[in-house]
Amino acid sequence: MNMIQRSTGTIAVGLILAAISACAPGPTGVPYRTSPVASGPNTMEFVRKQLEGTWTLVSLVVHNASGARATPEATGTLTWDAFGNLKIEYRLSDPGLKALEAIGVRPPTPVITTDGRAVINTQDLAIQYVPPDAVSRPFDPALAAARADPFALERLRYYAFAADGTLTLSTRHDNGQDAAVSRWKKGA
Repeated sequence: MNMIQRSTGTIAVGLILAAISACAPGPTGVPYRTSPVASGPNTMEFVRKQLEGTWTLVSLVVHNASGARATPEATGTLTWDAFGNLKIEYRLSDPGLKALEAIGVRPPTPVITTDGRAVINTQDLAIQYVPPDAVSRPFDPALAAARADPFALERLRYYAFAADGTLTLSTRHDNGQDAAVSRWKKGA
């Protein structure tokens, strides 16, 4: 009886292997339909490549919500990497801080940094920081109040590229007027 059980087991294994090999996938002969990747001057890939690198601040103009304007003394760097991370840093001089305070804009420190993952909206020519926990965040009144700051992380940054290669980034107040307008030149 042992001999019969071994023969039956061997035959069963042989049948299973034959069935598995008969089910091996082969080419379908039908190509997958895909659409071509968008290319051109106003595509996300094109804009991302234009932004990628390190930029130096050329000028900064700040407006308060009622329209008063200041041109604070500042230096700054903007860095966009290949993974969609954006870091903007403004370093305000003492006279620059006083110029902002004169129009009622009070940054908490002389170094203003916004840093994080950002997405590009090519239709609106806008860049938006996206916090990692954006989906699960409840409404935060303190965060909403912080939006009064023209440099706030929560503000959209509108971009424009000039023919000379400079980049203009601007934030807007809730009334649609400019809040902070900065011009940048790409480093070599």
